[in-house]
Amino acid sequence: MPSECPCCGAGLWWHGYTFAYFDNIPKAVILRRLRCPSCKSVHRLRPKAFWSRFRYSIQVIRQVLDCFIKNDWQSVSPGSRQRLWWQRFRNQAKLIIGMNWGLLSGVFDLLVNRGQIPVSSVILFDLPAIKHQPTEVCFCPP
Repeated sequence: MPSECPCCGAGLWWHGYTFAYFDNIPKAVILRRLRCPSCKSVHRLRPKAFWSRFRYSIQVIRQVLDCFIKNDWQSVSPGSRQRLWWQRFRNQAKLIIGMNWGLLSGVFDLLVNRGQIPVSSVILFDLPAIKHQPTEVCFCPP
């Protein structure tokens, strides 16, 4: 669990709970929230297998992208969402490898190791990696 704010480095306070919905979990999951008194940001403690603002796990997103690279199709999530992930991943990959599509399979790991979300619309240039990875602490409904 992070003891300091990933945005400014100040100490965090408990700030209650919130509900979140994840793929393959039929009910809402209760997540703990933390608040930074310095920069006023609020952080949710989400499961480690999920990126912030994504309801599908990192593993599912990676499988979808691997299938796109192989010209295959997955039915694990809506087609429009899969195409959006592919477009965003392709845009970030173009900046790293140019148009050499044969190297796409390694770009996912490269972006993750740099602290970036490969399917995010935000493209980061030479920014430091995320200070705190999300924790595995969350409360799942029975």
